[in-house]
Amino acid sequence: MPHDDETARLATYQLVTVPSYRLITLRDQDCDAAPDSDGTIDDARRAVAASSGYELFIDCAQDLLSVTVTVHVRTDSPEVSRADRSPVLELECPSGELALGSPTGDAIGIEVEPGTYSLIVEYEGRQAAAERRQEILDERARSGTDLHTAANASAGPEQYLLSMWRTGPVSDDD
Repeated sequence: MPHDDETARLATYQLVTVPSYRLITLRDQDCDAAPDSDGTIDDARRAVAASSGYELFIDCAQDLLSVTVTVHVRTDSPEVSRADRSPVLELECPSGELALGSPTGDAIGIEVEPGTYSLIVEYEGRQAAAERRQEILDERARSGTDLHTAANASAGPEQYLLSMWRTGPVSDDD
C-alpha cells in the first residue's frame, strides 16, 4: 500500500499473524476492555474497523492465512485517497505502551508519546483472502489435507495499514 510523505513518520511497526477470531486489536496496556466491546466488535464487523476510544478492533476477512498489519506513527494526518479505508477513529493512549495483536495470538509492543490519537485503517486483499480460505476448506473436504499445512502453503494477501497521529493529551473526564 503506497503512502504519502515518509518524513511525517516517526516510527513503523509490523505484525504478521493468523488472526484469532478474525480480529486484530490495538490498545494501550493501561486500558482495560471497554464495557461495550461487543458493540464495538459488531461495528468492526460491519465497517472493517471500529474503536471504543480505548481499543481499536479490525475485523479480518478470514482466520486461516496470515495477515500483515503495518502501523505508521506519524506527526500529522496522512493524505489518503483509497476507498478501502476506515473513517478517522480515536484511541486514548495514557501510558504510550500499546499492544497490537490478535486475541489469544501473537502480539507486538508499540511505543508512542502518551495522549489521544486519531487513526485511519486502510486495507487490501480482503476478498482474495476470503476466497483463498474457501479454497483451502474445499480442498480439505475433498482430500483430507491438513488445514494448517494447506494454509501455510501460501502467504495471505490480506493487509492493513494503520496510520496514527497524536491529537492531544488524554482527557481527564473519566
